[in-house]
Amino acid sequence: MMHSLPEKPLHQLLAEMLPEFGVSHLFGVVGDANLFLVRHYRSEQLGRYIACTHEANAVLAALGFAQASGRTGVATITHGPALTNAVTALAEGAKGGIPLVVLCGDTAPGDTQHLQKIDQKPIIEATGATLVEMRSPETAIADLERAFAIATHRHTTVVFNMRVDLQWSNAARHASLSPCIPAVRMAAAAPAEIEDAVGMLASARHPLILAGRGATDPQARDAIVRLAHRVEAPLATTLKAQGLFEGEAFNVGLCGGLSHPTAIDVIMRSDCIVAFGASLSKHTTEEGAYTQGKRVIQVLPDAEDNPRLDRPTLRLIGDLAETADAMTGLLDAAEIPGSQATSPYLAERLAGEAASFDRLPELRETAPGTLDIDYALRRLHQALPVERVLAADLGRFVTTAWRNLPVKRPQDLVYSCHFGAIGCGLGEALGAAVATTDRPTVLAVGDGGFQLSGLSELSTIIREKLDLVILLCNDGSYGAEHVQLTRRGMSTDISMIDTADFAATASAMGMDAVRVSDTASLEAACDAIARRNGPLLIDIRLDPEKIEP
Repeated sequence: MMHSLPEKPLHQLLAEMLPEFGVSHLFGVVGDANLFLVRHYRSEQLGRYIACTHEANAVLAALGFAQASGRTGVATITHGPALTNAVTALAEGAKGGIPLVVLCGDTAPGDTQHLQKIDQKPIIEATGATLVEMRSPETAIADLERAFAIATHRHTTVVFNMRVDLQWSNAARHASLSPCIPAVRMAAAAPAEIEDAVGMLASARHPLILAGRGATDPQARDAIVRLAHRVEAPLATTLKAQGLFEGEAFNVGLCGGLSHPTAIDVIMRSDCIVAFGASLSKHTTEEGAYTQGKRVIQVLPDAEDNPRLDRPTLRLIGDLAETADAMTGLLDAAEIPGSQATSPYLAERLAGEAASFDRLPELRETAPGTLDIDYALRRLHQALPVERVLAADLGRFVTTAWRNLPVKRPQDLVYSCHFGAIGCGLGEALGAAVATTDRPTVLAVGDGGFQLSGLSELSTIIREKLDLVILLCNDGSYGAEHVQLTRRGMSTDISMIDTADFAATASAMGMDAVRVSDTASLEAACDAIARRNGPLLIDIRLDPEKIEP
């Protein structure tokens, strides 16, 4: 016979269940439909609550936290305009396949004159997020468990819709029942498909092993490296798996538009690519140029549909580590020799690429009061700790930032560009900085995206004393629009932004800040990085005519 614990208001019971689902950090903005849940979470010290100034940034912060920590992010917002404020952030999470649960209030069905009433279901579903309704006080815990299970297992954004009239109902949980999100473990791909893949690898003279974000589990990483050693193939990663093969002798780095010359040569010469946990999007394959005419074997951990998926020669579905080890075992059993694609010549070229990156690039001439973006970011790379997290907003500066500010581990790259929206970087950097305590978080952001993010969120960053360095790439323009107008020989006036003194603004709010407009002030910024004891903003003035599209 199951015994129930004493009844209490449902909002209290929901708050008390969060730690049992592994929630240690809750990002949010309070309103009447989530106020008392958050109050109980804080007053009972059930975890750390990070109060944001805007609902979009609360959800984005949870996305950044999820990426940096490898856990499910959790945010809470109220109903109506709070939900509409967060629509872009919800779409970003859904498109990115990031595990996230948003505890979202909702108005009572009969309260037709409530000013904030809106039909929330179609709004949530339009973003691509999954809606889970809190059906009743009796089912609330099971409903919440379902929300966390979907977010965790499907790697997606889930909105848990909590009617405010139900939250004051009394509810109890059964003493013997504990929430459980079971682990899912798959087997290797089908034996026949593994045999086909090994047959392709065996006949390859220049194989290449590629890993994406789905392959960053340590067991998968080690199994993929064993396979690469066995077939004597170079290793590469997608952008979102950057740093996965750090320290491997034949790691050629990124595959895609950010590949260095030696990597491009290796990719183009390859005749068989085995891609683990990578969607093979157009950004990784350079619109198909890197895979054309080659045999491509794609190994994925699930069969979920993904609009970024390209069609490979052969697709295997199974546990990545088990599948890689099964391929290695079959190669051994058949006594297939290595390809000799890893050679001393390749090692020498890769060493040359590393040495070249360690040097500052040539300082290009720019307009007075501005600095060359490549030179500035590479110098700041040298000044920043090697171990760091990088979050980057979207803009024409972003590829330059990714190229010049590399990270050493996949979880140290926070990607905020899944929906093609500027303004997502600041919120995600905030969440990443909360999640990361052993290294600084660096945000590369444009002036347009920085203002769209909401300058008020700097107050959250300052209040939380986050180790966050903001590199503001300030060219006084909306870059993508500036590029399009320039290419058509049109006036760029409409793309220009009146340049604000962001350093003065940040200083007035209580944040350390430096304005960079020449090499001397750049060195002052490097000194400020070394001396920082809290968040720091570096306003880098750039020439809008001298930034690559």
